[in-house]
Formats: sequence, C-alpha cells, structure tokens
Amino acid sequence: MKKIIYIMAVLITAYLSSCKKELQETPSNTIAPENFYKTKSDFELATLGTLGVLQGTSLYAWYIHYVMEYQSGDLALAAGTTWTDLNWVTTDGFVAMTWTGHYNLINNANTALDKIDEVSFDKASKDALKGELYFLRAVGYFNLVRMFGRIPLHLKATTSPNDASLPQSEISAVYDAIVSDLQQAENLLPVNNPYGLGRANKGVAAGLLAKVYVFMAGYPLNNIAKWNDALVQLKKIIDPSNPSRSVAPFNYNLEPDYQNLYWQVLKLRTTGTGLPTFGKPANENGPEAVFEINYKRAGGYYSAIFPSSLIYQGCSFWLFNQFEPNDYRRSVTMVDAPNDPLGGVTLQRKFQATGNTWNDNENNWPYLRYADLVLLFAEVENEINGPTPTALRAINAVRARARNAAGTQRTVPANYTVTEATSKDALRKLVLHERTLELSCEGQTWYDWIRTGTLKDVLTSQNRPNTYSKKILLYPIPESEIDITKGKLEQNDDY
Repeated sequence: MKKIIYIMAVLITAYLSSCKKELQETPSNTIAPENFYKTKSDFELATLGTLGVLQGTSLYAWYIHYVMEYQSGDLALAAGTTWTDLNWVTTDGFVAMTWTGHYNLINNANTALDKIDEVSFDKASKDALKGELYFLRAVGYFNLVRMFGRIPLHLKATTSPNDASLPQSEISAVYDAIVSDLQQAENLLPVNNPYGLGRANKGVAAGLLAKVYVFMAGYPLNNIAKWNDALVQLKKIIDPSNPSRSVAPFNYNLEPDYQNLYWQVLKLRTTGTGLPTFGKPANENGPEAVFEINYKRAGGYYSAIFPSSLIYQGCSFWLFNQFEPNDYRRSVTMVDAPNDPLGGVTLQRKFQATGNTWNDNENNWPYLRYADLVLLFAEVENEINGPTPTALRAINAVRARARNAAGTQRTVPANYTVTEATSKDALRKLVLHERTLELSCEGQTWYDWIRTGTLKDVLTSQNRPNTYSKKILLYPIPESEIDITKGKLEQNDDY
C-alpha cells in the first residue's frame, strides 16, 4: 500500500506542481488541467499528490531539516557555517526551496479544495479527502508562519501569473486561517481515515489545533486567551487522570519503550553506499504516532534522504549534556560517549540510515507525537492553574516512560514533585527542558524557545551568546521571491 501511495504521489505531484521558475511563491503556469478533477479517483490522486509534496525533497525528505535543526544546537556542524552561526542570507538555497515546497503544497491543496464540491461522490470519502486537504494546508501555513512571519495567504488556487503574487498578511491573520482549516479538518475527518495509515485523521487535526493555540499564546502574538482554547482541545485527547493514554474515541498512548519510536541500526555506515546492519525497526504508525510522514524504500525523491546524512554529522555536546547520565533517551538519541571518529560531536542514533544508498531510507518522520501533546498539556495546565497535581502527572508520565530502558527499569529520570515545581515559573522551566530531552532532533526545540522567549538564554548556554538578535527569530524572505513580485514582498528585519 505504501509503495502504491508514493508512486502515485510522484506522478500527481509532477502533474500538478510543474512550474517554469522553481523558486516562486506559487507556480507561474496554469496547473488545473481541463480533463482533471472530474471523478472521485481524481481527487484521491490529487490528495496523494498534495501529501507527496510534504514528503518531497523540498520539505521532509531533505531541505526543511537543515533549516529547522542545525540552528537549534541539537545537531553539530563545524563553526563558521551558515547554520551554526545563524547567519542566514537572503539567497540561501535551502531556505528558498523550503518556501517553494510549502507553497506548492498549499497550491495543490487549494486547487483540489476549489473543485471538490463540484463533483458528486460518496460523502464519507469526500469528507475524508476534504479534511485531509484542509489539514495539509494548515501544516503548510503553520510551518511557514513560524519560519518567516508575515507571509502571503493564498486560500484559493493560483491558476495564472495574474494572481500569483499577494502581499504579506499579518501573522495573526495567518494563524486565524490555520485555526479555521484545522477546525474544518477536525469536523470532517473520521477517527480512522479510510485511506489508511499515514493519512490525516480527527485526532491529528484536534492535536495540531491544540499545538497551534499554544503557539498563539506565546511570542509573537502573546494571546494568552489561547491557553484556555488549547486546554479544551487537549482534553479531547488526553485523560488528565492517566495522561499516558488517550480518551475515547482515540487510541493513542505513550510507546512503552522509547527506542521503539525510532529505527535502531546496529552498525554505522562510513561511506556513501553500502547496506548497514539492521537492528530493531521502529514501531512506525504505532499508538504514539499522532501523525507521521511516511516513507518507503522505493528510490527517488519519495524516500527519506535526511536520516542518511545524519550519520556523517552528530549531536552536539550541548545536547548530550542536557540529559542526566543514565537517561535512557540519551542512549537512544546518540552514541552514549563524547568520543567518536568525527571529533567534537557525539554520533546520532535517533534517525539512523536504513537504506542502501543516500536517498532510499524508509524512516518515517514524526510530525506530531502523543508525548508532544502530553507535555503541551502539562504546560497549558500550569499556565492556567499553576503547578497542579494534574500538570505534574502529565510531565511525569513522559519521565516514567523514559525509565523503561528496553524492559529494565531505571531510577532516572525521577518523577518531579512539589519540591522542584514550587511555582508556575519553576514548572514552566521543567516542562520546556523536558521537551528538549524528549523531542530533540525532531524539529521542535527551536520554535519552543522562540515562543517561550527563552532563545537568548539557550544560545548563551550553548556558548553562542553573540549570535542572538531579533533577526534570527525569522528566516529571510527568499530574495528570488522579492524579485519575482517586484518588491511587493517586504524583507524581514535586518536582512
């Protein structure tokens, strides 16, 4: 099934997303063929194509990871690089391709959404497809607004050069559109998507909406009323009395063994080719996977490229030192010793290569995990009610799972008590630190530090104090986009 999905995704993405100028906000040619969008199967194929863009090289198969992760200090590169020095330039190719990939995703979703109600087919299938398209468009805008701030807001398909360029919308307007899309997705999607695993469902729409509300409560909107909206959403999924499991109708729970979330490859590959020795496969699309971006080793652009490259890099000593020495998650995330062949880093294990060559890995990418939602629940409960037993119960559920080291119970990390969580601010810091440990190398921490206003302190702890400025809170609008729109788009501050 997965193989069929990716073959079809390649075909439809190429069909819908072709364009004369790759680094454009939206494609320059007409992308709605007259003979398409006529049948149910056309919309099934179009939705797969939209999902295929998310899986593609511009986004989660490669480029977006460089933009998201290396600047966070989770991963280590040599000093003097753009990523580690946070010295992004307006012509950076990774930033430009990430922008383009998201707008291709959005335009594919818009094109299908504009047409789907014109065609008659069974309501259950139509609702599932519409809900998934709304969800995917929301993902595109949620990523873009956090990365670039004020961005053009396209809610209708771009079918000609005449409507390709829109002015930037305010950040609040973009978030309002994201909320609207996720509310529609949650209403339309079933608990179990009839199109199978790896497809959006009611739980991921509800969970991502909760996460969006958390971001709206933080910087730059600082809309503290959204804490209450987030709590309402999270209680749809999480049982406050037993946060390690979800409430009906959902079937999420914390994976009992942290290593089961990731492929554990026993032998590191040291060249660009050659089959690694496989260890334990990840429990992909398992009970903790609220939404995973699925990959299958089928070659081409629709296999995961990024995990392969990580074996040549590694995790930073800063991240290594965030863990207590006997925290099982450290051993799963990285080689548990700061002395490796690369020098200056400790080799990463969390997303090891699983393929034969550099671009045929099949590691899924965890876009939203249940543990992420549990920690957000602890954070939201604390922000509203302070360090309550309910908030402590949530963070401690994640820490209790971490003590189960492949069936052997450890004492580290211990549960937090009122002794550590003496105030709202104290528990706030504990939750944010726990998110760094639990979600490291998963594209989360950088944006957590920005929304919570802690980025400057983190960079100082990483011995990068001179890199902080307001400039680094956003990436530059690609210079090519400003040129194409003849200056209609304004560059972010200080670029």
